[in-house]
Amino acid sequence: MHTGIAHNRWLGASALALTLAAATPALAQEASAPNPEIAEAPAGDIVVTGSRIARDGSSAPTPVTVLGADYMNQRGQSNVADALNELPSFRPAQTPQGSSNRSQIAGSNFVDLRGLGSSRTLLLVDGKRFVPSAGTGQVDLNNIPSILIDRTEVVTGGASASYGSDAVAGVVNLILKKDFTGIQGDIQYGQSQKNDANEYRAALLVGGSLLDDRLHIMAAGEYYDNEGAGDQFTRDWGRRQPGLVVNPTPGNGTPTRVITNNVHDSRQTDGGLITSGLTWGSLTGTSDSRLVQFAADGTPTPFTVGQLAGSQLMIGGDGASYFYRGFDLLPKMERKIGYGRVAFDATDSLRLFADVSYSDSQVNGQSANAYNYGNLKIAVDNAFLPQAVRDAMVANNLSSVSFGRWSGDIGQVTTELSTRTFRTVLGAEGKIGSDWTYEASYEYGETKYESQIHGLRQSALFSQALDSVIDPATGKAVCRIALTNPGTSCLAFNPFGVGNFNPASTDYFTGTAWLRQKTVQNAAAFNIQGKVLELPAGPLQVALGAEYRKEQVNADSDTASQASLWDYANPKPLHGSYNAKEFYGEVNVPLIKDWAFAQRLDVTGAVRYTDYSTSGSVATWKAGLDWAVNDFLRLRATRSRDIRAPNITELFSTSVFGQNTLRDPKTGGSYFMPTITSGNTALKPEKADTLTAGIVLTPGTHLRLAVDYFDIKINDAISTLAFQSILDRCQTGETVLCSQIVRNSSDVVTSVTNKYINVASLKNRGVDVEFSYRQPLDEISSLPGTISLRAFATYTIKSTTSDGRVTTRLDGQVVNTVASVPSWIVNTNLGYDVGRFGMQLQGRFISASKYDNTYVEGVDINDNSVPSRLYVNLSAQYKLLDSDLGNVEIFAVINNLLDKDPPLVPVYGVGATNFAYYDAIGRAGKVGVRFKF
Repeated sequence: MHTGIAHNRWLGASALALTLAAATPALAQEASAPNPEIAEAPAGDIVVTGSRIARDGSSAPTPVTVLGADYMNQRGQSNVADALNELPSFRPAQTPQGSSNRSQIAGSNFVDLRGLGSSRTLLLVDGKRFVPSAGTGQVDLNNIPSILIDRTEVVTGGASASYGSDAVAGVVNLILKKDFTGIQGDIQYGQSQKNDANEYRAALLVGGSLLDDRLHIMAAGEYYDNEGAGDQFTRDWGRRQPGLVVNPTPGNGTPTRVITNNVHDSRQTDGGLITSGLTWGSLTGTSDSRLVQFAADGTPTPFTVGQLAGSQLMIGGDGASYFYRGFDLLPKMERKIGYGRVAFDATDSLRLFADVSYSDSQVNGQSANAYNYGNLKIAVDNAFLPQAVRDAMVANNLSSVSFGRWSGDIGQVTTELSTRTFRTVLGAEGKIGSDWTYEASYEYGETKYESQIHGLRQSALFSQALDSVIDPATGKAVCRIALTNPGTSCLAFNPFGVGNFNPASTDYFTGTAWLRQKTVQNAAAFNIQGKVLELPAGPLQVALGAEYRKEQVNADSDTASQASLWDYANPKPLHGSYNAKEFYGEVNVPLIKDWAFAQRLDVTGAVRYTDYSTSGSVATWKAGLDWAVNDFLRLRATRSRDIRAPNITELFSTSVFGQNTLRDPKTGGSYFMPTITSGNTALKPEKADTLTAGIVLTPGTHLRLAVDYFDIKINDAISTLAFQSILDRCQTGETVLCSQIVRNSSDVVTSVTNKYINVASLKNRGVDVEFSYRQPLDEISSLPGTISLRAFATYTIKSTTSDGRVTTRLDGQVVNTVASVPSWIVNTNLGYDVGRFGMQLQGRFISASKYDNTYVEGVDINDNSVPSRLYVNLSAQYKLLDSDLGNVEIFAVINNLLDKDPPLVPVYGVGATNFAYYDAIGRAGKVGVRFKF
């Protein structure tokens, strides 16, 4: 895109947004329209998440938050995951932003409640499971069309007894539109102020009825395209080259770690760097101790080392920060989704339905280029070695020197990810008499995933191409191995300078790693619920059901990956399946009604029995209390036992063999030990004990406040340990780990196996706050319109993870190598509606944190504090047409209105900030039009 055109588009988006935002009440031409933002479940008989019993969501004993479709429309969001991740209870760890360097899941959108891991949040569609997108069981929300979503229900507490495995942190239930009649669509365009992240979205939904309203047909399509955003060097904060440098000489008065700007690589450059064995003085016959680097044309030049130069990084000096080059802040994404639904009312009490959906998601990103931090060897007889360097090596009796190089000139490593998901649901639902309803369904889904990582390097082959000599027979540069193996396809590679090599030489050591995976899910369910009898306080309701589910994954990869020959990635084959048979029952018992101290008092209970083909049987349960003292005060509490069964990756991961230098604590010696990494079919389900307790205050019709305490404890969590930790802990008495170590008759370790085991534990405790206020202004003043205020906040009191020996505290820190959780996250939405015009101002606050709770400032790190951030977003809408025939609405959004840069949270190889919490794109706008007739 030409810069001028892109700039004009940005100005146009901004102008429209600001024009709408500045619109005055004079725009009002009719009465204020309702503006349902984020609300509790709407009144009426609906099945709320966390319960199979149909009742008003306001009476659920477990906290339930409902996001209406209007909220997504106001924010101009193209994916329901974007809306969910704005709620403070979610940790947006796996989103498209900043995921390019995660080569095999770039662009994915997984939801993660409480930061306990996305595999511990159960995602449902209309109360039914959706086919997973990965062997780890998560569902990519990119596969679900946003225009179809009527509302999204979120329960922030365990619900395994009602819905099965994985509902440890909670449940997200996407409720799709049913029996839609008419035509609805939207078109929008957006881009960042930096003229990237250009996105296009178009969606259409049509529906109608035939045969006297007995046959209902719906169809929807959605297209989304995002051209991606460049690497961090496209942003001012990234060009400052922030990083974390490890002090190579502790005790020199400088902390062990230093976070600062102007961080460069210390042992590699674009054109190559001699890191040891030779100095600039060696070439010039002086005492100059600077290192020798090579300019773009291959000429030797001096290299000045910066401060605190270690094995990778330094502050200042020559060179630059190379590693983050090409790591897109946002990968290129294209999605096409189609959906169809047919429902037929065979009788007044029987409906037959069929849903079919297909999604095609393509992601293109960039990953780490080939690099070497001084671990290469350049021999004195290297064919391309400049003569001055060779002479100096001979004079200093050096047969070789250590060499580092950022090999960006051999080509950017790029990723192509393709995910195609097909899903169909066949079912029947109906009534039995006036008090009972039922639903039976069968679901088949499959996901075909393919990843290709182009331009990867094989270090062993690169070393052969690097080790060049002059062929005495021809006088030409050849690989040394060509002297003994003339049939080799190895071509000599010139590492000195930038791009001075034969382009064909890279074909020998670069290539493509690929993975092709098919995930299949078959699920059948029968649920029935209704009234057993009428008690003095109301109907005693029960729900019963049975479910069967089978998950299967088959994946294959290239032979080089199977042998772990590429520099990284190296996906492995995966073949496995399991099935689960489940039976559950749930009851709601009204105990008291219209007493002096209890307007209503209900107790609920649920139990589920599950038999897994891999891990055996397990029972889960839930007990809840809902006590409405009066119209003003309501108390609620739930206690549950929840589980997460091991997924296919954890069970059936292919064994990977390697070698590691490890210390044998039994003998005290260190040596190369054969190592094995693998899945474990003996895994048992994780078990979680969850408590939620809260108070709901409703002082009047316009105001509501809910405060809920949560306490989640996960035991027998599935995890892995480091090889050295397995050896050490076996020696100190953890005999369960000794079975993973094999010794020969001489007591020498012949193998150490690192497999998934039930060893870890996680704990998360905190408070959720939800506040809502909505007030028509004409009730309190002469002003027109309606104001609304809705705020969500999560305060994490304590969050810890333990590997069975070491406990790590995660709350109050934001280092992005673990599931860190800021102490406070607050999301506030202030809205004003008058006539056809609506405007919203959103603020998202992340509290100040530590970089790492284990660090002592001034000793372990120079600055252990990470400042708070407040992101402000502005949205506005105006209805061009609002009549009985339909409506047409234009809208505009500006995200990160104040253009706040992310704080520095650098981890080398991950990024300069924590992409889960902080915005790296900067100010960005969207404009669009939506219609409904």
